[in-house]
Amino acid sequence: MYRSLRTLAVTLTAAALVATLDVPAHAAASACTHHWSGPQVCISTTGRSGSNNPGRVSTAWTNPPRDRRTATVHITEPDGHTYTLTARRRDGQLVASTVPGRMMSNGKLCARYEGSRRTACVEIIDRNMT
Repeated sequence: MYRSLRTLAVTLTAAALVATLDVPAHAAASACTHHWSGPQVCISTTGRSGSNNPGRVSTAWTNPPRDRRTATVHITEPDGHTYTLTARRRDGQLVASTVPGRMMSNGKLCARYEGSRRTACVEIIDRNMT
């Protein structure tokens, strides 16, 4: 009986893994600067794995000065195109997010907040390029 239960458990686990492989994977790429003193900046994307579309791009300045209510954040795409967002205070952080209207080439997607010298980057990899 123990052996048949074990076989059933292994079979169900394998079936679950196969089922999840059929679903397109999403790249939840994220990165943060790691400095014990000074500002910490983070960036994340929600795009599909292997795509040149990063999906939603979110940034956060996790420990800004207490009196800062807003900050300008610069997002730099792999091709050098830069755009600017206004981050607003939420739960002690300054946060901003957007959905870029452009596809991106391979390279780093970075966020830098005015008032901080830190830059956080994630790697965009387009596996569909030929």
